[in-house]
Amino acid sequence: MGLALNFTFYHVVGVILLVPAGVVAGIWCERVAQAYAWGLAMGGSPDAASMRTALWRATVGLVFGMGLVGTEAPGQVVASGATMASMVLMPVTWLLLSLLHGHSLYFMALALASMLLLMLALIDVRLQLLPDALTFPLLWLGLALAWAGYGISLGDAVAGAIVGYGFLWLLFWLFKWLSGREGMGYGDFKLLAALGAWLGWRELVVVLLLACLAGMLFAMYRQKTLKPSGSYPFGPFLAASGMVSLIVGSGVHLHFW
Repeated sequence: MGLALNFTFYHVVGVILLVPAGVVAGIWCERVAQAYAWGLAMGGSPDAASMRTALWRATVGLVFGMGLVGTEAPGQVVASGATMASMVLMPVTWLLLSLLHGHSLYFMALALASMLLLMLALIDVRLQLLPDALTFPLLWLGLALAWAGYGISLGDAVAGAIVGYGFLWLLFWLFKWLSGREGMGYGDFKLLAALGAWLGWRELVVVLLLACLAGMLFAMYRQKTLKPSGSYPFGPFLAASGMVSLIVGSGVHLHFW
């Protein structure tokens, strides 16, 4: 009985702490994306140095209760749809992951992956850019976990990364050859490769199907309501479908066939 009570109390406390931690993490991810976009607008280049600066600005601003350092007046509160969505998505994601994996090392790695995916989606929405400074850590973290025996096997992780990058690379050049236009960016290749390192190549079929379906529905809605011109970033849909697959876990493709 004592062990059962301790087990229950431990998990209840963990869940209670996860909610505010997830809210703070969501706000921080949005601020990183905002600071990165601001840095590029001020003439910065999309490299690791710009990302480090964005991380510093967002962290200092959040810790000291200010707006983004160097971009807003101190004390100004940033209220946006992206911020509110991040404040909801991150704690919900962390709660679901904790229910499935407990408060384990693998859970912490998945929580970090969810933050990277959220930042990538938020940056791609703003800039139509997926920084290597975020996609590469996501890729190497997935491979490292597989090497350490967490999640899928190392062979599946390597195959997933190769297939993820190679498939979109081939699709890119086929579309360009047929239409003379570029349908997506190299950042999308790297993001799918990173997801392949976490999920394996079989799961990428479902990731792509979900991402394409969500992207088509979004484009149809936008064309019907706002009738904009131009293209839409594919990264946010890849990130969202990848996060769903990470939550569901390995073997998600078995639910579809």
